[in-house]
Amino acid sequence: MWKFLRSLFEAREEKAKVDFFELEKFIAERMWKDARQDAEALNNARQKLEEGLEKLQQKSIDDAKVQERIKDVVKGNRNAFAITLRILLQQTAPPASYSTKSVIEFCRRFNEAMEDFNKKTIRNYFIMKNLIGEELEEIRKGLKETETIARRMQKNAEKGEMALLEDIQKRLADIYRHLEEKEERESRLELLEKKAKDLLEKEKEATEAIEKLKDSPEFTELAKDKAGLQEAMKELEAVKNRLRSEFSEVSRPLKKFEKAYPSRMISEYVEGPVEAIRKDDALKMAGLLHSAAESLGKGEIESKNLEKETQKVQELGSRLGEMRSSMLAVEAKLDEFAEKIKRNRAEEERGLKIAALNAIEKELAETETAIEDMKERAIGKDIEAIKTDLKKAGFDAELENVPYE
Repeated sequence: MWKFLRSLFEAREEKAKVDFFELEKFIAERMWKDARQDAEALNNARQKLEEGLEKLQQKSIDDAKVQERIKDVVKGNRNAFAITLRILLQQTAPPASYSTKSVIEFCRRFNEAMEDFNKKTIRNYFIMKNLIGEELEEIRKGLKETETIARRMQKNAEKGEMALLEDIQKRLADIYRHLEEKEERESRLELLEKKAKDLLEKEKEATEAIEKLKDSPEFTELAKDKAGLQEAMKELEAVKNRLRSEFSEVSRPLKKFEKAYPSRMISEYVEGPVEAIRKDDALKMAGLLHSAAESLGKGEIESKNLEKETQKVQELGSRLGEMRSSMLAVEAKLDEFAEKIKRNRAEEERGLKIAALNAIEKELAETETAIEDMKERAIGKDIEAIKTDLKKAGFDAELENVPYE
């Protein structure tokens, strides 16, 4: 295979001169020259096999000095052999086009077909050879020749240089296409650059609009209300924590009082004072706390810290109304801030402007990426790499009309 590469691609006293834009065609015409010659040889060998098969079938064995039964057996095996050989010839036609993949695939199918043929005809062969051995030997030699040609084709196709040359062809086709599309690419690039310029202006305007909105009275009011909301939330949490803490401190005497004077309200306050006080519009719990304090004072409820717990229960009953009012007032304040924030359109307007800005920035990024992809690539490096790889494959011609940019 590589005799032709050495004869065509190796340096001689005077290097071959090849136009760069004809290089792909030049390689294509020469790299599969041996494969085409082998295919022609294979077709010639297959034709000879067809002729040999005709001779085999026409060979008369009627005058052979053997029993008629043996003649009939030989004729039957000859017919079976002929059918199998014709199938083999149909299966081993050379590829219509040439590439590393197509030639290797052909050789694989050839080997499979030949192996299948040998398995099916070995018995036929030994039965026939004593009566028609000369014709069979001619066919055997023809089959051997086709196998030799197929092995040579496979060996040449599997060499690394062929894959390298095919890769060079693809890279050349890519460069040719790149150069052919130059005018169209420049026109599209101009449009993209104009689009990018417009988007940059829109991005600037959108950013300025967002900054301007921050200085508007509506946005200032919104920021103030948000701060007020946060402060009110902290205040409410402090009220709730104080309420939970105070009822936790008197939970023991209240539970004992509830056993003597059952009341669902007492357990609700002990377990969840915040929800319980919110529902207690009439402040009935204040009366229950005063009653519990009296029971403690009379000694009706056992306590290790009687005086201290009595005082705490009494004070909690006195301050319960104030604590409820304080909590409800803070909750009302929260609702007021929330409503004002809801009515203020500055936040919504800012969100819309930010969404618009994000969309502009996304489109701008996509456009800039497209511009980079569209820009002229430095094909000089690609061409130098191709020239280096051509030398690796044994090609050392002088390239003319090389389009360095």
